[in-house]
Amino acid sequence: MGLGAAFADSAPLPDPFSKFSAGDAVVLAVRSEFAPSGGHVRLSVFADATTFLERAAAKHDATVNDEGLALITLRGLAPGDYAFVAYYDENGDGKLNRNALGKPKEPYVFSNDVRPKLRKPTFDETKVAVAPGEVVVMTLED
Repeated sequence: MGLGAAFADSAPLPDPFSKFSAGDAVVLAVRSEFAPSGGHVRLSVFADATTFLERAAAKHDATVNDEGLALITLRGLAPGDYAFVAYYDENGDGKLNRNALGKPKEPYVFSNDVRPKLRKPTFDETKVAVAPGEVVVMTLED
């Protein structure tokens, strides 16, 4: 999905993330303005509401590059609705660390940049329709 145009009669603007497209795969571009190059982003893929936040269909990790992006290529992902959760593993322990109340202590993001304040998000809020060749962009917030 492109960035679109500001006015109906304007030509569409190019999507700056389209350069990461992989024709036969879905690419997740997790961006961060604070994560140092070389840090790790962990990603969980959820395929339906019944397993959302309980059992990931797939897990991946990627290293943040010099542009502040972690690029994750998902090959063999059937077209459909998926929810994605990514976090920046600040201490490299492979876990999303939480405080005493269960709130994540490390930067995280849900697909669609959903950020409910006092509850967990739902699958329907976070699901994204994807197909091979698409790039899904998520932005980590500290």
